[in-house]
Amino acid sequence: MGTLFKYLRRLRILVALCIFALISVQFLDIYHQLPKSYYMLNPTSTQFAPSLLKMLAGGGIIAGAAFITFCICALLFGRAYCSFVCPFGILMDILRRIALFPASSKFLKNAFVGKFCAKNFALLRYKPSRTALRAFFTIIAAVFIIFGYSALFGFIDPYSLYGKIMGSITHPAVAMIADAASKTAYAHGLYSIPPVDGDPTIPLAAFAFALFVLLAISALSAFRGRFYCNTICPVGGLLGLLSSVSLFKISLDKNKCISCGMCERNCKAECINSKAKTLDFSKCVLCFDCSLKCPRNAIKYSLNPKAAKLFGMDSKPESSAIASREKKTSNGNMTRRAFPVAAAALAALLCTAAKKYGMGKGKNRRGDAACAKVEAIDAKCGEPTPYGIPGVREDKRLTLPPGAESLDNYLEHCTGCQICTAACKAQILKPSLGEWGLAGLMQPYMDFESGFCLHSCHDCSKACPTGAIKFVGGKVKRTIKIGTAVFRKSLCVVKTDGTDCAACAEHCPVQAIEMVPFGKLENSLYIPHVHEEVCIGCGACENICPVRPHRAIVVRGLAKQTKAKEFNESMRIYKRKERAPKPMAPSTSADAFPF
Repeated sequence: MGTLFKYLRRLRILVALCIFALISVQFLDIYHQLPKSYYMLNPTSTQFAPSLLKMLAGGGIIAGAAFITFCICALLFGRAYCSFVCPFGILMDILRRIALFPASSKFLKNAFVGKFCAKNFALLRYKPSRTALRAFFTIIAAVFIIFGYSALFGFIDPYSLYGKIMGSITHPAVAMIADAASKTAYAHGLYSIPPVDGDPTIPLAAFAFALFVLLAISALSAFRGRFYCNTICPVGGLLGLLSSVSLFKISLDKNKCISCGMCERNCKAECINSKAKTLDFSKCVLCFDCSLKCPRNAIKYSLNPKAAKLFGMDSKPESSAIASREKKTSNGNMTRRAFPVAAAALAALLCTAAKKYGMGKGKNRRGDAACAKVEAIDAKCGEPTPYGIPGVREDKRLTLPPGAESLDNYLEHCTGCQICTAACKAQILKPSLGEWGLAGLMQPYMDFESGFCLHSCHDCSKACPTGAIKFVGGKVKRTIKIGTAVFRKSLCVVKTDGTDCAACAEHCPVQAIEMVPFGKLENSLYIPHVHEEVCIGCGACENICPVRPHRAIVVRGLAKQTKAKEFNESMRIYKRKERAPKPMAPSTSADAFPF
């Protein structure tokens, strides 16, 4: 059994490092050089919560393959996802190894830092399961998902938290370092380091939150191992519930165990009680670290007696002590483990009923009055919207990335993992702070101040793992109407300064802006006119407009994306009249050239 555990541990480390590297490379790809084959087998599709959300967004069983697979694995073998695939769990293991390094280092172990780490980090102790707290976070996560508040779910989901750290700290830091290196190299006549396109900076508040998460998880990993996984993480809560009835379980052989405590001290999940010779498998993350330190090979991975009995397999009878304990707790009262099952079932029933009667999605999620206001604005465009940026323009509205389909779909399925912000070539997707409201905190929005949506780029739709931004090809994207440019003549320099501009028309990739005469023709001034049915809302006009502080042309995002028309010459408002050439006067000279 010891040899089996050794090979399982090596397999776990190999798989974990591969998955961690494949997911992290998306956030480190500052020059956007990942091949198409990478996105065809996108490793983010292996993540538990994104797979569930993508399946709920209409992706079908294939989109939810990871969610279904890891649930089945938990029922068969235990929580394989938490140590093998979860990037946040792998990050916690890496942080714990870093914290333990001074205690094992030849040069630091006798120093103050080495002794401190050995005393506070090296040895862990068994902690009873906080069942009520685990059930609370799991049920809260289910409520967030069912009622369409995925952004709030993203603050406890492990993959989304990992994405926030990588997207709000690592990606902008690497991009800014590359830019600084590029400028330094250019100054010395070297051109081997290209600069990063766009503006990779993010709001300071988003960076501060991501830094807080990183510091908090570093401290928890050092002092308490996988405390987050077994207390706060909703994925760990659900998989722990399933693994408590799994077919195979890790347990202690009471005949071999001498209660030396070596396995307990090395169990990062704090699930082994060496004195009582018990192991809480619902907390076990299958790291197999405990098996390496056991001197008697007392740790075994075998059939769960209850599950074996359920499937009709032969198993050894349970001890009289366990049988008596089960008997005492099953005489009409709810056991501690039965509580989360019942609570989750109750929450599911309540949420399903709420969804059935129109309380879960769509208009009712914002309230009928708010939705009526949005529809009125869509019709006449003149009043502020509930999700517009205040203080810029009353007719400006946030724009959804191409492929989001609708405002409801985007807000209900985006967890704010920031992978689209890292994938955006123009660097215009930024984590929101208040733009989408409190329920949409950290969900990206399109900031046309620093750039515009490139005509042929669709990387955000390739990278999104939850279905909030569905994949669209390059040709399809060119016709997706995500917004409409709104022009205000009173702010344009043509009227205010009496000078030509035409920057917006020159930069429009779909010819949606036509320059028409302004005033008398002899003044030679032209002013923009927007063909709304042609405009796709890419923001090129808003980005290039020189008017400050409020631009003369802005994009009003659509609550539901549609298809734009293709421009043709019949749509032109102003058609130049070609003047007939003046007839040549007859020559009077005898020597004139006859032709």
